[in-house]
Order: sequence, then C-alpha cells, then structure tokens
Amino acid sequence: MKAEKREYNEMSRAIDRVSEGLDSIIEMYNEIEEDKPIIKLDDQVLSNLEEAKEKYGEDFIDKKLNNLIKEALSWLDAPAEEE
Repeated sequence: MKAEKREYNEMSRAIDRVSEGLDSIIEMYNEIEEDKPIIKLDDQVLSNLEEAKEKYGEDFIDKKLNNLIKEALSWLDAPAEEE
C-alpha cells in the first residue's frame, strides 16, 4: 500500500492509540477480582427486594437494610460471656 508521509504519520499515531487502549484493557482485566456475594439471598427475597426498591426507592431500602443489618450484628460489639 502506498501512502504519503502525512497518511503514514496519521496511521502510526492511530496504531499507537489502539495499542495504548489495548494495554489499558489488559491491565483492567489483570486486576479483576471475583465478586463474591456477602449474603446469599434466595430468589423470593431478591424478588421482594426489587419490588420494594421500585415501590419505595433504592436509597430508602438501602438505608433500611443497612440499619437492620447493623442492629442484627450489634452483638459483635458485646463482650463475650465466660462459661
């Protein structure tokens, strides 16, 4: 393929940009971690959760669930009873 100097330089810059983009994608891929759910919810609970978020809004439900979980885990701060 024949090209003028300007076309050659444009093509070279385009190849450099594609190469940089590919390097970024490879770097992101290498940093991927497996997403493991903290709580395994059954299908009915997930369905109810989605319905509640649609009805009351995501922020409201998130706040309620966070408060509920904090309360449920408050025993972690309590001193252990000796036997």
